[in-house]
Amino acid sequence: MNSFFDALSKAIVKQRRKFLSRTIYERYNGVVQYGPYKNMKLGNKSNISSGPLALKVLGLYEHLVVEKINSVGKFDDFINFGAADGYMALGPLFNKSCQRAICFELTKTGRDSVRQNAELNNLNSGLEIKGRVDSNIVNNLKEYKLNPKKTVILCDIEGAEFTIFTAELLTFLTGATIIIELHDKLMKNQNSYRNDLLERVPKNASTYIISNKNRLDFEGLYDLEILSDNDRAIVMSEGRKFYGEWLVIEYL
Repeated sequence: MNSFFDALSKAIVKQRRKFLSRTIYERYNGVVQYGPYKNMKLGNKSNISSGPLALKVLGLYEHLVVEKINSVGKFDDFINFGAADGYMALGPLFNKSCQRAICFELTKTGRDSVRQNAELNNLNSGLEIKGRVDSNIVNNLKEYKLNPKKTVILCDIEGAEFTIFTAELLTFLTGATIIIELHDKLMKNQNSYRNDLLERVPKNASTYIISNKNRLDFEGLYDLEILSDNDRAIVMSEGRKFYGEWLVIEYL
């Protein structure tokens, strides 16, 4: 009985989150209202759940990551491993932080979502869309004649980050700002994956972790202030099984 109620309540909360998120999304017709990507338009087809749409429209989605990317200032290339619907990759193009966004996305649905959002914002000219990130990634990136010192990399590939970020790739990217979402909490022997990755980081780089342990600030956001505590908490949730953590690698 308890397991049935647990599964049922989770399903209800999930649907409530999608409903509230869609309501806020439709209120503004998918146009981002706050943050560095204000006025960017988001299409109604997403490669991920519709649950985070409200956070994106309100400029709160993975806000610490967005803040870190924008703190870099102007740079040439934004590389996104696991581009989903393109929100994170198109944002720096939209606000002219970068000149080119190179998206690697496994699914056709995802690649189509990135294209749709790029078209809505007239960003096709600065966009490159590729498929799966694999062991040939260094050769793939060499084709773009990158200047790593003017490059930002964001990775969200559901655990494959521990395989993709080899010593070869990390050396090739010397000088870049690298942000890797960590998924080891979803894997067996979780500590070994993180430790092995850290050991591969070149000695001339610094590392630190950013996380979303702290609650989001909703002061001044009318759309959140008018909600009940329960609904607000649901909307502000990113729906994760564990709190988000990102490894930041910066070269000295």
